[in-house]
Formats: sequence, structure tokens, C-alpha cells
Amino acid sequence: MRGDGGDGAIMERDGREVDATDRRMLELLLDNPRLSNRALARAIQMSPSSVGERLDRLQKSGAIRGFRAEVDPAALGYGLEVVVAIQLRQGKPVRDTVDSLRGISEVRSVQLVTGRWDLLLTLLVRDQLHLREILLGDVWSVADFQHSESMIILQAWSSATPLTAAPSDDGDDRPLGRATGS
Repeated sequence: MRGDGGDGAIMERDGREVDATDRRMLELLLDNPRLSNRALARAIQMSPSSVGERLDRLQKSGAIRGFRAEVDPAALGYGLEVVVAIQLRQGKPVRDTVDSLRGISEVRSVQLVTGRWDLLLTLLVRDQLHLREILLGDVWSVADFQHSESMIILQAWSSATPLTAAPSDDGDDRPLGRATGS
């Protein structure tokens, strides 16, 4: 839903507004999450206290979900990443299965998907023996399986998050995180 003010603000489903200044701050944070309030304030020509208030509002509204350190799992001894596709039997609520799977420490994510599979898990394990232990001892005993398939990730590529807000009145609908020079 779009804002009515004609100021280019985008109204999100939960009622929060993301205006052009918020959008610029989000772009800068996607490019460098370690920017201080003072550096953000300089970049958008606003006082540090105003930037702090905007950041607090964006965090409370859920527009900013958090700030994280990205750690290489191999540095912690988890050198193998695996995708497990699961097809479930009918009957047990999917939510119960998902909650149980999320309780396994090696499970990095659980995704409900369409198509042949019902769930996709991403696991981080030390090695093939550890994978076997987790599958046989934890994963397969939790989910109401009909069939599953495990795939070891040999290499992964990722790109910057191509977030795009709904087009604003000023026509600025380029992806967030791809700030242009200024």
C-alpha cells in the first residue's frame, strides 16, 4: 500500500513508512552494516540524534531485523553444508515438524516450499560421519517422512541482497544495497 502524502514514502503492510531518507540509510547499511550513527548522519546530512531516532523506529517496526556478524562456519569446525529435501506424509501438522527440526542445532534453516518437496533444510555439519549421525539420529526421527534426498553443497555463490522497495513517486526503484556514487 502506498502513502497518500505524495512525498515518495512507501507504506508497508504493517503501517510503517519508509521514506527516501530511510531508504538511503538502509542502502548505506546494506553496503556497510558497521557504519556508526555519526557516519550515517554525515552521509545523509542529518544530525546523529535524528539518525538514531530513525534507526530505532526502523528496528521497532521490523524494517531492520538486526545486525549480525557473518562467520565462516568452517572456522568453527563445520566444513560441510548440506541441503535435505523432505517429502512429508499427510496427517501431522507441518508446524510441529518444523518446530522440531528447528530445535536441532545443526539445522541452519527450514523452508516450506512448493513442488515435489515439502521442506528444505540446510544443515551445517563437521563431516560425512557427523551428517550421518544427524540424519539418522535427529532429522529422520523428527519429521513425518515419506521420502528425503540429501545434497552436499560443493560451492555456493551469493550476491548482495537485491531488495527493492515499491516504486516511489520520484521513480527511484533501484535495488537497495546498490547505492550509486554521491
